[in-house]
Amino acid sequence: MTECFKFPAELTIYEVQETFNEVKSYITDKESVSFDFSETTEVDSAGLQLIIWVVYHSQKIGLKIDTISTNELIEKRCEKLGVGMSASQND
Repeated sequence: MTECFKFPAELTIYEVQETFNEVKSYITDKESVSFDFSETTEVDSAGLQLIIWVVYHSQKIGLKIDTISTNELIEKRCEKLGVGMSASQND
């Protein structure tokens, strides 16, 4: 089973740089990844940019995304932007 990267409860401009550094370290030297946004309860435009980058960058470098756990907040914000959050996009 793939180790899962769990995103913080707050994903705003104040947390994005630290989270970005952590997720870059997490994806290094992995073949497959899992992301958990389910406990993220606050997200701003910087947080959304990080979410989009994480998913698309992982796909771009050939990582298999096993799972993406979201919640209603993340799904609605990404839907408004037309961004799909399905792990099956790798298939």
